[in-house]
Amino acid sequence: MNVTYKKIEDIYNRTYFKKILMKLFQNIVEWNETVGYIAITFLNSLKCLFNRELDTQKFLEQSARFGVDSLPISLLMVSITGMIIAIQVSLEMVKQGAADYVGMLVAASIVRELGPVIGSFAVISLVGSSMAAEISTMKVTDQIDAMKVLGVNPICYLIAPRVFAGFFIMPFVIILANFFGIIGGMVMSKMVAELNTVTYINSVWQGLAVKDIMSSVVKAFIFGGIISLCSTSIGYKTEGGAIDVGVATTKSVVWAFVMILLADYFISWLFFSHDAIA
Repeated sequence: MNVTYKKIEDIYNRTYFKKILMKLFQNIVEWNETVGYIAITFLNSLKCLFNRELDTQKFLEQSARFGVDSLPISLLMVSITGMIIAIQVSLEMVKQGAADYVGMLVAASIVRELGPVIGSFAVISLVGSSMAAEISTMKVTDQIDAMKVLGVNPICYLIAPRVFAGFFIMPFVIILANFFGIIGGMVMSKMVAELNTVTYINSVWQGLAVKDIMSSVVKAFIFGGIISLCSTSIGYKTEGGAIDVGVATTKSVVWAFVMILLADYFISWLFFSHDAIA
């Protein structure tokens, strides 16, 4: 009986089903550990802020990094997105006599959803990945341990300035990106459908509500924090060597993408689900 059970167990251990189950279990454990570590990093950053241990100079440097270095690519990506939407809808809507709604559609799509998400993806690709690589390299080369020996708190010196810079600067980046996305849609509507510029602008003003702008700002604020928290916390817990730095960088980017989409869903539900029900 024991021999038969042993054979069945050996066969089961070699099946793909067992491998898939183990991989799924490992991913669930890793998910919970990473979420917990991100939460701890955020609490430690808040502690630095409340204890007035936040490095102001580093905060300004990281704010410039978020706001200036990432601005060109964010504006480019969101403006192209606005152009694509205008190409898709403007000509057909003008044909159907709905020219007064083109600007409204483009503006609502950009401000409510695509501006914050596409702009955040641009910041992740440029700033988030570099922050994760930078901190993970410092961790595996023992630079962070050296800071601790010298009496410098690495959380307050490295992590907290990046976290609060993300929260603070991201709304300004997304506001500008939204503006460029709407302008891109206007230019393309004029080129493709010969839509009057005044008609487009009036449609934008009529279609945008205060709630749309508020939802965009709230999303930008939270997305900026998510980007900086994922990049810094995952980079800070890196161990090993150069390969592990690459793994941590990739992991931080993937985590930031996933968490931004999850946060986007919940924020959109909070702002707009009541309108859908009504």
